[in-house]
Amino acid sequence: MPELEKVRREYEGKGVGFVALSLLEVERVPTVAQQLGVRMRLAYAEGEVLGPLGVNQVPSTVFIDARGVIVASVSGERDQDFFERRVRELLEAHAR
Repeated sequence: MPELEKVRREYEGKGVGFVALSLLEVERVPTVAQQLGVRMRLAYAEGEVLGPLGVNQVPSTVFIDARGVIVASVSGERDQDFFERRVRELLEAHAR
């Protein structure tokens, strides 16, 4: 989450949106986010929400384009370089 938060700070002003879904008890989400320094939008998700997003493990990242279409998803932790590279690729593809 902290790695993705760094990317959010860089790209949110460029029209890229970020939402974090948590499976934690809804009461714990704000506290944990604050502890991790995460300031992106937060939402609580029940497990059944993850299947339609193509998520089969946590953590996972889902990339959704401006039309609301899922264009990619990855499972497991990723570093800041991965997120930056992937966001740039998606922005370039969208510009075409």
